[in-house]
Amino acid sequence: MKAAEESEFKSSNKLLHDLAHQEVTHKEKLQAAMKAGVCETFTCETVDEIEKMDLSHYLVDIPLLPSSTPQDVLIVAIKKEDAAHSFYKALSELTSSGNHRAVFETLAKEEEAHKTRLQNMYDDIFQPDM
Repeated sequence: MKAAEESEFKSSNKLLHDLAHQEVTHKEKLQAAMKAGVCETFTCETVDEIEKMDLSHYLVDIPLLPSSTPQDVLIVAIKKEDAAHSFYKALSELTSSGNHRAVFETLAKEEEAHKTRLQNMYDDIFQPDM
């Protein structure tokens, strides 16, 4: 939302607002899982096990700037959706709870669908002849 508000391009602003609204339901699902005790269901027993997951694989270090074009926004969004998909898949494999596994798998599928939608949008707008 902050990136949308700071955007110099009206089209980037709209795209960022749309993307942020999609993530609101994910936040709500994660908050519900936290309230239901999801952290107690993870099967990692040591910090070393968590560190082996190497969370840097799931982080995207491309900044959004006020001058980011709609093409830049789509590239960052595609990378973030891909990283989120991988992150939720990893979390689904860590939990011993079937209910929580289902939540993370659902979130992973939604992120994959978001990524596909964004890739299609990118192709339609920036690579129409391919």
